[in-house]
Amino acid sequence: MHKRTRIGCEKLTQEAINNCPVPTIQNYIRRNYMRNTQQWALWARQHSPLLLQVTSTNPLESYHSELKRKTSSLHGLIGAVHNIVAIDCKKQSDSKSAAFDFRVKKVSAYGVEKDIIEEIHKFPLPFQHLLIKEACAVMDRLEKGKGAPGLTSLDCHCLFRNRYLLPCKHIFHEHMYGDVKLLTTDVWRMFQKIFEESGFEVYEHRELVIEFVQTEQQKKAESRKFTVFELTERVRDRYWSVEKGGNAERTEAFISILEASLNPIIIQFK
Repeated sequence: MHKRTRIGCEKLTQEAINNCPVPTIQNYIRRNYMRNTQQWALWARQHSPLLLQVTSTNPLESYHSELKRKTSSLHGLIGAVHNIVAIDCKKQSDSKSAAFDFRVKKVSAYGVEKDIIEEIHKFPLPFQHLLIKEACAVMDRLEKGKGAPGLTSLDCHCLFRNRYLLPCKHIFHEHMYGDVKLLTTDVWRMFQKIFEESGFEVYEHRELVIEFVQTEQQKKAESRKFTVFELTERVRDRYWSVEKGGNAERTEAFISILEASLNPIIIQFK
């Protein structure tokens, strides 16, 4: 579901089919998942931060569940209406409380630099939680032995960055332990300005605009770009699969073969 390219999504779905020992379940996956990945997978939502955030109908189902739990056919029509109104009033009260906390409350966190915390506190409460989580995730990356990602700009293509348009753990990692201080005062101000007069509704209008009028040359260039994205993702997925196997010799052999394959291409197209 969370693969960013179609080829990566279809590859994992095919692996699920290949590894499933029950033919009826294999056919079920083919029929309900393999042929319509654009309807449920996130590769088809990369143009819209809002669609990347809303991946389920849980909030609506929770509301319906509460309606079912507190209403009954024994209540009669008037009793059922009273129960529905009471539930709606509770939801409105919760909404007002959340709206108040949205601009007022501040989160606290351990292990995050003071200047970063001070900048995070300038965001609305839900975004503070998101940013704190990403900043704290840097420690997990360090514990796993991962180095700074080597970013030289804010152009990170991870799911969080595409989903929320905010600094991700890779940007925090580079800023705190890398060579480039990406989160300058001006950069923080740019992010904070997004939410000065709005909340999550800002994502409703922030989409990657796709040009409907494209020349044939532009279409081919776009197609080539996505082909490179898919190839890169396939290589990265295969590397992590080999790495997780725990066989250092096999991992080194993979990297060696990859270097040997790529170097002639890089040299030829300098």
